[in-house]
Amino acid sequence: MALLTSLFALNPEVEKFSFLNRSNIEMENVYLEEEVVDLKHTYHFTGIISNEKSDFLKRQILDFFNSADADVKISADVLSQCYSFIDNLYPSVLEQLEIDDVYSTSYGTVVFDWEKNVDNVFSLEIGAKELGYFIEVNGTDDKQVDSLILDESENELLQDLSSFLSV
Repeated sequence: MALLTSLFALNPEVEKFSFLNRSNIEMENVYLEEEVVDLKHTYHFTGIISNEKSDFLKRQILDFFNSADADVKISADVLSQCYSFIDNLYPSVLEQLEIDDVYSTSYGTVVFDWEKNVDNVFSLEIGAKELGYFIEVNGTDDKQVDSLILDESENELLQDLSSFLSV
């Protein structure tokens, strides 16, 4: 850990990350991406502790389940579906999901929105038994999928999501 910290101390863009000095973080959860810019090495942390983000999302969704507010409350089935979905997300996909873009609806479903720029959206709504999603590119509907079962359509969903995020 000391060697890793000392190597990063050479790069001023990384020095500001105080978590490198914390010994309770498992470094295998940090993914590095190297990019050469003007003959210097710049490191970007692309999956800083994806397990922590996953756990935070799960706690947020558990709060929806435990809520006394009928407009926020979700069922145990929706909670289970959301947990299963989060567990199957790649760290790079999870990284691009903003915590504020996960919310419950008055219908008892949970929505996950990935936004790129202003006019590009991938919106997924998970219910107790089914899910649906749509993709909007440049403000125009590109694809809409309704009434899918997560276990049966997970590969298609994850492929569409990965394709959307990679463009």
